[in-house]
Amino acid sequence: MRTTIKFLCLALAILVFSATAASAANFTFSNDLDLRIAITMTYYDAEGGALTTSGWWHVEPDSETVISVNADTSREVYYAAYNKVPYIDSATRNNARIDRWASPRTFTFTTDAEPDMDGVWLGRFYQISGGSVNIDGRP
Repeated sequence: MRTTIKFLCLALAILVFSATAASAANFTFSNDLDLRIAITMTYYDAEGGALTTSGWWHVEPDSETVISVNADTSREVYYAAYNKVPYIDSATRNNARIDRWASPRTFTFTTDAEPDMDGVWLGRFYQISGGSVNIDGRP
C-alpha cells in the first residue's frame, strides 16, 4: 500500500511539474522603430484551452522585451503591435491572421458588430512563427 501511495505521489508531482514547465512560453519582441510599441498577444491558454488575449506590454525604440504567457505552444500564438496605428514584423506579413476587438481596458472576441465600449478598435493579430518577433514596419 505504501509503495502505491509513493508511486501515486511521484506520478502526481511529475504531472504537475510537466504541466507547469510546458505552460510557460517566452516570446522576445524587438523594436527596430524609433517609437515605443505596445504589444498584445492572443493564444490558447495552456491550462483551460480557451482563446485568450492579454497585454499590454511595451517595447522601447531599438530595444527588446521578453513576454511570458501561459500559452499552449502546440497551437497558434498571435500578436498585435500598435502605436496609434498597427505595426508588424515584416516576416509575419503573410502569416495567418485573426481579428479581435480590443480597447485600452479589455479584449472581446466577436464576429458580429463592434462592441459597445469606448476607444474600441479592430486589431489584426498575426501568427508568430517561433519565439521571436522583430517589429520593423507597417502591414
